[in-house]
Amino acid sequence: MSEKEAKRAAGGEWSVDPMFGDHMVLQRETQVPVWGTAPDGERIAVECRGERAEAIAADGRWTALLPPRPAGGPYELTVRTEREAVVFRDVLFGDVWLAGGQSNMQWTLKESAEADEELPLANFPDIRYYDVPRIAYEDGSEPRPAGAWKACSPENARDFSAVAYHFAKQVQREIGVPIGIVGCNFGATSASCWMSEERLSEDKELRVYLDEYREQVKDFDWDAYAAAEKKFHDDFAAYEARAAAGMTGDELGFVPWPPPISPHSFMRPNGLYGTMLRKAAPFALKGFLYYQGEGDAHKPLLYDKLLEALIANWRADWGQAELPFLFVQLPAFGCDGDPDGEAWALLRESQAMVAERVPNAFMAVVLDCGEKDDIHPRHKRPVGERLARLAMNRVYGLDVPGNGPVCADIRLGDGRAELRFDHAGSGLAASDGREPAGFEIAGADGVFVPARAEIAGDRVVLTSPAVPEPRFVRYGWANYTEANLTNAHGLPAGSFRSRRAGREEGDVAKL
Repeated sequence: MSEKEAKRAAGGEWSVDPMFGDHMVLQRETQVPVWGTAPDGERIAVECRGERAEAIAADGRWTALLPPRPAGGPYELTVRTEREAVVFRDVLFGDVWLAGGQSNMQWTLKESAEADEELPLANFPDIRYYDVPRIAYEDGSEPRPAGAWKACSPENARDFSAVAYHFAKQVQREIGVPIGIVGCNFGATSASCWMSEERLSEDKELRVYLDEYREQVKDFDWDAYAAAEKKFHDDFAAYEARAAAGMTGDELGFVPWPPPISPHSFMRPNGLYGTMLRKAAPFALKGFLYYQGEGDAHKPLLYDKLLEALIANWRADWGQAELPFLFVQLPAFGCDGDPDGEAWALLRESQAMVAERVPNAFMAVVLDCGEKDDIHPRHKRPVGERLARLAMNRVYGLDVPGNGPVCADIRLGDGRAELRFDHAGSGLAASDGREPAGFEIAGADGVFVPARAEIAGDRVVLTSPAVPEPRFVRYGWANYTEANLTNAHGLPAGSFRSRRAGREEGDVAKL
């Protein structure tokens, strides 16, 4: 509770949390917490759909639990004390998803490539959106900004997360229940920004995020920071001016990033966890959507542990150990002049390992959706729709293909490598109708060369005259790749390698 909320409660005032409002969607078929602040001992009643739940405030807070109800609406939800009542109108029951991450999840529909096509037709009254206010830092004395639930209309949808919009549109069409999206995202953030300090501290490897930050702000000088911040903004404005003038390459230069760090920075570990994510918990959810990783590409081999800890942290905050967690694997990206590097390939591998290890965590592959020279691909429809496919297949149990090809077995011998894929459908294909691209093989020396790939049903056979005895295989293994393998449903394979060097023993690991 903030200092201001505590003073209000002590003074006899009461409130309903700003997460609740007109036009909201509440989660169907589960208990729904409704909460707020009030003086200790105050009795609060919550009524909706003929159901009533009561709570008595303690330590300045109250929480009432509405019983599970099926999808439907619109309804009114009334919260009352003995003295007064608050009524929320146009309330729907359906499925609520929290859309978290950094800039590619934050990216709005009006900024996306699909804006002109989508916005005039975006009349979907059963889709509702709530944006958790983006707060970088708070000391507890400021009033909490109020968000607002908005029904999907051409005007309102402009500011929805584009990825979340396309997800909600597809799922609502197929499932037929109202869909609520809670946007909780902030550009340029590490996963560590969205986690508790305790969760980061308890793992000796993850403590590096806290240790590095503490070293950066040790003996902090606000005057020096102000000068560094001014220089950063000047440099960034100059970069944007060069870009607007059409400059490229050496003339354009690199993006001046990151900004200088401070004790109030949105980039500090544990920061947005307190100022944003915790404000949304424990609003009842169907699951999480997550698109992030760009901000952690400098530590790709640690990302699987970081993401796994984040998932556990969020599930604990919502009190559900296996709440569905759907996330986006990073696409291809040229990494500001390093397209052949492997930082993003390694991070994609870390993400794939999380999908393998963590129950009820599912990964959408968008390797083909990246742009070589832009970390923010403008086409968000395929990303949202692939998350929707995953949800329909893995969460809702519909017979909808949700995954692209996944390499399940590798056989070496007779001068070739034969790869068998799960989720091939009626057969593998190359997305652009050309020869399969992106495959490489290596002999015992570990030197990779491009391989000729032939598709046969659910298998790909790799050969190269330069490698008479293949030992290792990899696919799409670069920051930016034009690898093109898909299944019969047009869903792409993610980048992978047969030996996860630095991660496990053995020459050929079963994938």
